[in-house]
Amino acid sequence: MLNRRDFMWGAATGVGAMTVMSPEMLQAAGEPTMSFNVIYPNHDGARFDANYYRSTHIPLVMKVMKATSVILIEGVPMGSAAAPYAMIAHFQFASSEAIQAALADPAMAELRADVAKFTDIKPTIMLGKSV
Repeated sequence: MLNRRDFMWGAATGVGAMTVMSPEMLQAAGEPTMSFNVIYPNHDGARFDANYYRSTHIPLVMKVMKATSVILIEGVPMGSAAAPYAMIAHFQFASSEAIQAALADPAMAELRADVAKFTDIKPTIMLGKSV
């Protein structure tokens, strides 16, 4: 039988995720928001300057993309194993139209050029809907 500690450890280290919500939480959730997620997979020898990312790149992104909020999740090692991701940035937008407007902004070229200043990791991009 799987005990709670083993279940929690497995959930934290697994490749998937599960969200459990009560009916009260669903009613309080309101309208879904759209998200633009940038995921930096870690690898041996990867370069990622988290200080530059937080202090310089993210303020620039927020100015250009006009996201309603951003959550940054910095990967940390688990025991002797390196973090699978260097960073995950979760930008929230009021609508898919707001994301499309942000991506169409000509200043996006400046954002893409700035990436080389803090990492050599090719990020994965995922659009999402938060409910």
